[in-house]
Formats: sequence, C-alpha cells, structure tokens
Amino acid sequence: MSGTVHRNNEDSVITPLNKGGTESNNNNHSYSSIDSQPHDLDFVLSVNDLGNLHNPKSLKSFNQVFQNDESNLYKFLNTSLQEGIEYPSENKFNLPKRRTTIAFQKVKARSPLNHPPPKYAPWTRYKKYGDNKLPDRIPKTLWQLIIEALQDKTMMLLSAAAIVSLALGLYEYFFQPPEYDPEGNKINKVDWIEGVAIMMAVVVVVLVGAINDYQKELQFVKLNEKKENRKIIVVRKGKETLISIYNLLVGDIISLQTGDVIPADAILVEGQCEADESSITGESDTIKKFDLHTALSRYNRSEPSFNGAELPDIGERNSKGEKIPDCMLISGSKLLSGLGKAVVTSVGTNSIYGRTMMSLKVEPDPTPLQERLSQLADSISVYGCVAAIILFSVLFIRFLFYVLMPNGRFHDLTRAEKGNKFMNIFITAITVIVVAVPEGLPLAVTLALAFATTRMTKDGNLVRELRACETMGSATAVCSDKTGTLTENIMTVVKGIIAGHKFDDYGDASSLEFKSTGALFKESVPAVNKDLIFANIILNSTAFENKDFVNGSSSNPTQPAQQEEETGDVDQDLIERIKQGRQEPYIGSKTETALLTWTKDQTKQLKWNHLQSLRDDFEEYFNIDNIVQVIPFESSRKWSGLIVHYPEGNFYRFFIKGAAEIVSSHCDYKYNDNYELVKIDEILEVEVNTNIKTLANDALRAISLGHRDFHNLAEWPPKEFVDTTIDKKDRQQHTASPELLLTETITKDEDNPGLILDGIVGIQDPLREGVNDSVLQCQSAGVTVRMVTGDNLITARAIARNCNILDENVRNDPNCAMEGPTFRELTQEERVKILPNLRVLARSSPEDKRLLVGTLKSMGNVVAVTGDGTNDAPALKLADVGFSMGISGTEVAREASDIILMTDNFSAIVNAIKWGRCVAISIKKFIQFQLIVNVTAVILTFVSAVASEDETSVLTAVQLLWVNLIMDTLAALALATDKPDKNIMNKKPRGRSTPLITPSTWKMILGQATVQLTVTFILHFRGKELFHPGIDKITGTQQQSLNAMTFNTFVWLQFFTLLVSRKLDEADGITDWRKRITANNLNFFQDLFRNYYFIVILFIIGFCQVLIMFYGGAPFSIAPQTKSMWLTAVGCGLISLPVGVIIRICPDEWALAIFPTRLWKAIQYSVGLEWLRNFKNRRNVNTTNTSDDEEALLNSSSDNDASAFF
Repeated sequence: MSGTVHRNNEDSVITPLNKGGTESNNNNHSYSSIDSQPHDLDFVLSVNDLGNLHNPKSLKSFNQVFQNDESNLYKFLNTSLQEGIEYPSENKFNLPKRRTTIAFQKVKARSPLNHPPPKYAPWTRYKKYGDNKLPDRIPKTLWQLIIEALQDKTMMLLSAAAIVSLALGLYEYFFQPPEYDPEGNKINKVDWIEGVAIMMAVVVVVLVGAINDYQKELQFVKLNEKKENRKIIVVRKGKETLISIYNLLVGDIISLQTGDVIPADAILVEGQCEADESSITGESDTIKKFDLHTALSRYNRSEPSFNGAELPDIGERNSKGEKIPDCMLISGSKLLSGLGKAVVTSVGTNSIYGRTMMSLKVEPDPTPLQERLSQLADSISVYGCVAAIILFSVLFIRFLFYVLMPNGRFHDLTRAEKGNKFMNIFITAITVIVVAVPEGLPLAVTLALAFATTRMTKDGNLVRELRACETMGSATAVCSDKTGTLTENIMTVVKGIIAGHKFDDYGDASSLEFKSTGALFKESVPAVNKDLIFANIILNSTAFENKDFVNGSSSNPTQPAQQEEETGDVDQDLIERIKQGRQEPYIGSKTETALLTWTKDQTKQLKWNHLQSLRDDFEEYFNIDNIVQVIPFESSRKWSGLIVHYPEGNFYRFFIKGAAEIVSSHCDYKYNDNYELVKIDEILEVEVNTNIKTLANDALRAISLGHRDFHNLAEWPPKEFVDTTIDKKDRQQHTASPELLLTETITKDEDNPGLILDGIVGIQDPLREGVNDSVLQCQSAGVTVRMVTGDNLITARAIARNCNILDENVRNDPNCAMEGPTFRELTQEERVKILPNLRVLARSSPEDKRLLVGTLKSMGNVVAVTGDGTNDAPALKLADVGFSMGISGTEVAREASDIILMTDNFSAIVNAIKWGRCVAISIKKFIQFQLIVNVTAVILTFVSAVASEDETSVLTAVQLLWVNLIMDTLAALALATDKPDKNIMNKKPRGRSTPLITPSTWKMILGQATVQLTVTFILHFRGKELFHPGIDKITGTQQQSLNAMTFNTFVWLQFFTLLVSRKLDEADGITDWRKRITANNLNFFQDLFRNYYFIVILFIIGFCQVLIMFYGGAPFSIAPQTKSMWLTAVGCGLISLPVGVIIRICPDEWALAIFPTRLWKAIQYSVGLEWLRNFKNRRNVNTTNTSDDEEALLNSSSDNDASAFF
C-alpha cells in the first residue's frame, strides 16, 4: 500500500507514516493548518487537479495528484481527519483593520448580489478554491425583459414605421395648409394618430410579453428558493459543527449519515455506505462506497487483466475478478445507508453538480413557429414596400407630368402648393406600408402565449420558456420517464402468494381465486407464518420512519388543483405544495418502504411512530434475544439477510428477502395450502417459477421472503459458513459468508431443512390515474409516446402494455422494445430504421436517452422529453421541449427544462400539447384574417389612389387607422384567446417542415380578398350609377357619402370575415367535397360562447362602427348615409359568410389545380426577394457542413424546405 494513517492519541492529530512505517519528517508542513494562520497557507493543487478525481472517478488520478501517498490528501489540503480545517474567528487573521476592510471590499465587489462577505473571505483556501455557493440565478429584471422584447426584428420594424408615420403626421399637422370638406367644414388633421397607434401597439406587445416572462421568472425562483439549502455536520477546530452546505470549503471533513445528499465532491476516508448516484450518473444500481484506505489497498495490489492493459480503476475488475472499490462521493448523490466521514475536494462551480448547473446557461434556439412568423413578417413588409414603391413611382410620374406639361393641372401652382402635392403622394405611399406592416402579429402571438401559459399553470404546467408552449403544438414524439410520470412513484404490494394462497388487492373483490391481503391474513394465515413474514420485513430492513410525515394526512402535491375558486391563487398553491414535497410514511428503498406499508396495514403491532420501538424491543415483540448478523442489500446479490437467535429452542434463524427468482431458486421447502412444509420438487419448482413470471409479466417487482433455521449450534456462524474472504484481523465476530448461506454445505435434517420459502409478493408502482387515456389521446393526435426506463425489458414491456404505449399495431414487432446498450451499439442508419416502431427503451442510461432524442430530431421530429435527475439535463436541453418534475426533480433538471410538471403527471403533458396546438391554431387564424384585410386594404388603397385625379385613396388615413385597429389589436384579442377545440387532439401534428400558411388558408385569403375587392371596387367606381342614376355630376357631399359607404361596407366585410376566421383546417386532407359538408367544417357559429372575449370584441367592433358612421363627421370623413346605403353595406358584409362556406367546401386540391403556382413562385422569387433568402440559406448550410455537429447537419436540409407560405 502507498501509505498508512496512524492516530497519535496524545495530541489528537493524525500523524502520517511513510511507506517504511516511520514518521514523516514533514509533520509541520503536513498539518500546518493547525498551527499556521489560514490566510498564509500554501495550496499546491489546482482546481483542475482536484476536479480530475471525480470526472471520471479514478484512483489512478488520485495517485497522480497525491503522489501515491494517501496521507498527502490531508497534507496538500491542509486539513486533518480529527481536527478538520482551521476556521477563522473574529479578526483571527491578525491583519490591520484597514487591510481587512480592503480585502472584504474586493470580495464584496465580486459578489453579484452584494451579499456581505463571509468570514473566510481573505483566506487563501477560499481565494483558490472558492466555497460551495453557486452563482445566484439572478432573475432578469422587468426592464431587461423589455429591452430584449424591443430588440425583436418585428418590433424594430414597427417602431421605424411608427416614427416615420408620426413624423409625417406632425409635418402635415404643422406645415400643411388646412383642408375643408365639400360643405366647407375644416377637416381636423389627425394623421399623426396613426404613428401614435402603432407605438401604442408596440408598447402593449412589449409590456404584455415582458410582464408575463417576469411573472414566470419569479415563480421559478420561488419554486427553488431554500429547497437546496440545508445543514451538514463538519469537523472544524476539532469540534463537530452544524453549518450550511453553502459554507463548505475544500479540505472540510464532513460527517455523513443515511439520508444525506452529498453537498460537494468528496472522498470517503472513514466508514462504509451505499449511495444512489442515479440522478447524477444514471446508474440505477446502488453504489457501495468504501473508505479510501480500503480502495487504495485493493487498487495498488491489482494487476492488469491482460498484458499491456492499464490497471483497472474504480468499478472495474482486476485479474482476480475483484471489483475495485469506490471511495469517491459525487455531489448531488444520496446516501441510502451507512455512516462515514469524507474530505471535501471540490466545491461550488468546480464540483460535478456545479459544473452541470453552469453548463446549462445557453441561449435557446428559435422555434419553428418563431422562424416562420419572422419570415412572414419580413415577407409582408417586403410586399408592402414593393407596392408602396410602385404606387409612389406611378403617382410621382403623373405628378411630374402635371407639373412639367404646359397644360398640366399643377403647372400654375406655387412652389409651396407643388411641395404639398408631392408630400401628399409620399404620405399616400407610406400609408400603404403602414397598412401592410403586421403590427398585430406579435400582439396576437404574445396574447395567445400569455393566455395559454396562464391556463397551463392551472393545469399543473409551469412554463419557463414561452416558446415551449407553441413548440408543443408541433410535437410529434414524447420520450417519457416511467417512474413518477407514468406511475405514481409509490411502490405498493398489490399481489402475491402466501403458502399457496393467492391475494390481489387491486383485483375483483368477488373473485374466488384471489382474496385481498386483509381477508387472507384474517381467515387463513396462522400466527406462526405471520410472525415469520412480519419479523422478516420489519427487522430485515434499513428503511425508517419519516419524522415529517403526518399520520392520516391526505395532502398530496401530485394532485392538481381542482378549481380556481377552491384554492384561490392556483399558481401559489401549487408552488407551495411542491416545495413541501411528497410526504411518505417511511424513508428508504422503494421496495422496503412498500413492504413496511403493507405490513402496517396487516398487523396492529406496527402502528405509526412505533417501528423503531419494535426494532429496539425485538425480544418482547418477536421473542428474539439477539440479532447476530446483518447482511445489507447489495445490487450484485439482490437480497438482504438477517441472522437472529431465538432463546426458546436455542436456535439461529436466517431471514432472507430479495429478488424472487434468486431467493426461490435456493429454497428447498415451501408451505402448501394447509401451511405444511413440503419439499420443492420439479413440479413445485415449475409452479413457483410460473408464479414469479406471471408477476413480472404484470409489471410487478417480485420479492421472495424466506427463512432458514440452524439448530444444535454452539455459536454463530457454523464453521462451514465462515467468511474466508475477509482477513482475520478485519473479520468481525459472528460473520458468515452471504454467498455460503445459500449453498448446501451443511447437512440437512429435520432440524436443518434448508431454506424455506415463506411467500412471494408482487410490488408495483401503480400507473397514475388517467395515464391510459392520456396516452391514447396522444396516439389519436399523432404523437408517438415512447417510454425510457431503467427497468428490465420484461417489466418495461408489461408497463408499456398497461398504459397503452405498446398498442396492437407495434406489439408484435421485435423492435418495439429494446434495451439501451443494444440501441447504443446500432449505427445511425439502423436507429433511423427501427425508430418508427420503437416504443420502449429499457435498461437505458442518460446517454441512451440523449441518443434517442438526437436521432428523432435528425428525422425531423419535434421531440418532448421528461426527466427528473441531474443526469437527464443533456437530453432535456437537446429536446425541443424539456419537461422536468416539480416534485421529484432535481434543481439541475428544472434549470435545464422548458416546462415544469408541477404535479409530476403525464396528463399535464397532454394538456401542454392541447394548449400548444391551440396557440398555433389561434395564431394561424389571426394570420388568415389579417392577410385578408391586408391584401384588400393595400390593393384598394393602391388602385383608388392611382385612379383618383387628386391622387388620394378612397380610405382616408383615419379610416385606415380604425381598420388597422380592427385587424390588429381587436382581432388579436378575439382570435388569440380561444380555448382548445374538443377535436383538437384528433388532428395530426404539423412537425417542423409544415408551412405557416397552408393551401386551405391561402384559399380562404385569396377567395375572400377577391370578393371584397370586387364589392368595394363596384361600390367605389359604380356607386354614382347605383345610388344617383341619371345625374352626370354629383356634389362633393354626395361623393363623400359614397366614399363613406365604401368604408362602411369594407368594415362590415371584415366584421363577418372575423366570424369566418374561427374555422381553419377542420377539413384538411378530405378530397371529396361531399364529405366536407359538415357542421364541424362549415358552422362558423359552433361553440361561439366558448370564448367570451370574441363575443365582446365582436360587439365592440359593430357598436363602434355604428357610432363612427353616425357621429364620425369630419375626423372620419363621414357624410350622412341613407337607408339603402346601410342595407348595402351590411348586406355586402354578409356575403363573407356564404363565400366562406363555398371556399371551405372546395377541396384544397381543386384550388391548387387552378392556382398559378409557377407565376406565384416567380413573383415570390423576384419581388419577394426570395433569391436573397436562398442565398443566405446556402451560405449557412455551407458553414454548417464544415462543422462536426451531426445533428445540425442532418437538420439543415429538413428545416429549410418549408417557408412561411409553402
């Protein structure tokens, strides 16, 4: 061995010995922490040196860092096992007051939240290695969120349009001469209002989005606050002290006990324990930890398994088959059993846990919908600018003709008047751009997301990233954990066999074959057999009572809030209940807590708060006078044991409890139906194995309970059972070899019949209520649910069948279920080939989950992933949407996720899909409506301005302001606040490559725009003949009435088009026009009262339009309307409804057949600047191809195929 440690009893200081056994002459340097001032200590190791010990766990790295000397661990870290580190007291540094103040000021300046500096701030140990605090996750301020929102490209475009419009409006207000209507009334100059209105739209969008994000930030901070802070025992200055884990320093000696979460990376130097590292490493098996001395001893005497190989390291086996012990404790793991002391080696951001947390600080990629919306806004603006440029060019050429020609209309005007005419042309062109700019689009998106996320919170989803909400609407795959998501994470005994009698606590109560446990124990099981079973479960267990559990409490944080009225603030209520966590009666392994809960229900002895007294007074309750040997559970053995001595009869009894197939295979006898011992022959062996397999096929964890009696023994253990693998000096008295206890090395007779099978129980983590229906809903919605679990393949398949993940369509496919290691070894092509039918990934590691997600994304899927452990963070970040568990999830998992399932319930994922689809559909409905109004308004303004001799549009600037208000703000409120349709989960997901505007949407946009333009053109250009027949020249007032009627008709057309826009894609995929004639497709009034916002806004639009037409007067350029004009306006508006019906009956294929696709693509390529976008995409793809990111390379082709349009 490299070195030993010897305690000097006189000075209570560990004295290192060198390899020869003599004292090291470096005592003073080794333990200078005891005598020297802490700020003067010398630390020779870097942060990276210490980090290499745990990443990966390696004794080879330990020997390299500490020079093959165990004692150097204390020497280099300036600590002592007995004394710990020297901790500073008040002014212990003997520094001048001024120097101390300056040092503290430097530390305070580095603190992001200006917390007061710790006492150890000037200490070299702290300066070099830091403490165990992670940088505070400072929530973004409201102002920061506002600035970020203003940097959005659409917001910048709107802001520029607002500034230009406001500047032109103010110019016209202050510098243009007054204008008068035909009756001689002065027209108020209100063109500047358009710019103000756009600015107000920007302010509303930014504030709504920023405030919503700010609230979610505060909720997330509240969810995590104080949850990770806890106290731990450390040795400092020779005394055990209770401190916050945040104040741990490198070199601290921490005292650990069962149930502790390891607060920092450390090395176990004393004691033995078992740790659960599943949340960190994904290793589902319990990891047994040995002290450093034991681990190094075996490592240093190991030999390579073959010539040329390196020495086996932690977890590997040497040439003798011995496993190299593990002494490395990883931050974030949990101690399941045992006690010990450890030396802290890495803290804070340098620990495994801290590095994982810091790696999560990356900016999210834009979602498919965000990219499509940005492209749509760009395209609309481009087409608006092109239209404005053409309009300006036409009007300017005509203006030059009027000015330069001798007989031109403007030839004799003054320079000022000519300048005003030019400005009118410029303002008209800018008006076209303002009308085309989609200022309502970001408002609709923001409102839809804000409304949906608020509702989702009530359903148990805390949305941290708003983008995740709409992304879930496109989800095509969900990779779900089993434990706690599909199941309740409460292991429960549900079935079993006691002496040939079967029980089933979840079966049919009237069944003759199965009884309930209570009925079986009450009617059949003798007291002797009860005592055997209960003693085995109660004494042969490391689980203990939860002191925080309130007996009889029905509080369960996994249940969502029932009604908003019952709980008041639902968000706050859920968060508070999650912070309290689930309170279970027992703490320990899930198997042992399930058995204890089952026993508690069957015996009056095991009352609440009575478990420890049963274990302490075993003589009174079980007639046992001594517990001779305890054999803890090990994953390699898969059983635990207990040897006790009964004074009555003077015999020893070996209780065993563990994996059914292992324990049962070593049993020689069992009890029959009459509770008589019978030898297990071949027939009974088949029966026992069949029962075990039946339980496994029902997704149950089968546990066998047994015992073996040893009579005529003077002492324990029998000489045949002595554990010879342990050195005599280390061997404890009464130690038998666990492996030999299951063998037949002792003569069997009536007194020693061998191992007896007392019973087999099936433990199950029950499926959550409603999971079956939720999975079926996902499948009907075209979302493939895959289960990723650490369970074995048989159990995983059974659970997947029970919750409908393995349906009849894929159940017979050999690749429907696969183990993680097998999946990992497949090539990319093989994985892509089997994934369409793969539903279950068993025995999977975090790397398997990450690989699964990456492959699915490369195939074009939009993937959602659930995770609860630190090890799930890579997959959660890689997924399009990451769901973490609010109750059972770690802080790292929550930090990596986009949505927190505050109830840990799969049904909340279904709700997220519903609301995500609702958001996407609401936005598309709004886009459909806005583009109808946009196309009509721009073309109407363009044509009427060109046709007008005065170069003015039929719609004035103020009228267009009202139209903009309708099609932007009010329409956004009406359409973006809709609730999910009852049929929303019957549609297939859109995925990544689906265009934002589908053929059915284009069909409605072009059809309605054509009808509206036809109606308005007829009224504008032929209104005089229709309403004033026989009159050659009408008065100015009559012309203004006709223009007002055109405006009124235009608004009522939009009023009823808003109703038509309530339907979007209900008949997509149906090619037979007869089958498209359904209420679901054509009834625009269906579920009208589902959204009261829509009804109120519809009423506001109609009411305000009536007021404008009666009282708008000069500001709105309104002249009195006749009864026939009103009937014409409203009647023409109603045309939108039957036209909408006809368009929706027409199959999309018919529309595509007559649509001039080539002409449109040519216009899109040239006028819409598509050539420029294609050039940028090709350049980006070339850049991507030079990288080594396989997933980015695979995604580059699929993501660029679809645009906002096609």
